Amino acid sequence: MAEKNEQAVAKKEKIEEILSFLIGKQEFAFDVDSVELVIERAEITPVPKSRSYLEGVMNLRGRIVPVVDLTKLINIETELDQHFENVLIVKHEGSEVGFFVNEVREVINVKESEIDTGARTDQFDQKVRGVVKRGKRLILFMDIDQIMKACEGE
Repeated sequence: MAEKNEQAVAKKEKIEEILSFLIGKQEFAFDVDSVELVIERAEITPVPKSRSYLEGVMNLRGRIVPVVDLTKLINIETELDQHFENVLIVKHEGSEVGFFVNEVREVINVKESEIDTGARTDQFDQKVRGVVKRGKRLILFMDIDQIMKACEGE
C-alpha cells in the first residue's frame, strides 16, 4: 500500500524545464519559461557610473535592454577568459534583462526532487534555488526572482 502511495506521489511530482548554459567552466540554469530568447552578442553601450555588474545596454528590436555579467552579480570567478558569445534575454514580471553567457547547453527536464536545495552557500545567498546533478555535471539552478531583484539593486 505504501509503495502505491509513493508511486502516486512520484507521478504527480512537478517537472520543470531548465535551460543550462556555461559561464567559464561553471554551468548554470534558468527556468526555461523565463528565457525569452538567445541572441549572439550584440553591440553594448556602456552606462557611465552604473553598478559593476551592468555591462551596458543594448537595442533589442527597438527596446533598450540592460545587459548584466552574472559572474559579477553573484560575485564568482570563472577559470576562463571572459569571451562571451551569447546573450540570454530573460523576461520576468515585466522586466527584461540580458545576461552574457559563453555557451547555451540544453533544455533539461528536472523533477523537484532532483533539485538539491541544501547545497546553497553563503557565497550565492538566495540567488541559487539549488543544484541539479546530471552525471558528473553540477548545474547551479538560479532563482530568477532573486536574480532580477539583485539586478534592480534590491
